[in-house]
Amino acid sequence: MTEPVRQQAPRHVIARGSAKAAAGPQSDEAVDAEREAFDFRLAERAELLRESNALRDMMLAQLKADDEALKKYIAMI
Repeated sequence: MTEPVRQQAPRHVIARGSAKAAAGPQSDEAVDAEREAFDFRLAERAELLRESNALRDMMLAQLKADDEALKKYIAMI
């Protein structure tokens, strides 16, 4: 099984709270950078949740198939 590929965050991502420290016209840029970083983290989390859901669905399908095979084996006895 392969691990999910993680994307690199944009280089201009600014740490939390930096928008408060910035003054003047830079504050809009800081807010935009923080918003972009948040969107990136949210998109990454959503992708990881989709992947875990797909893996869980595959596991449940395999367990169901194994259960059916066991029932047929028991019926043969």
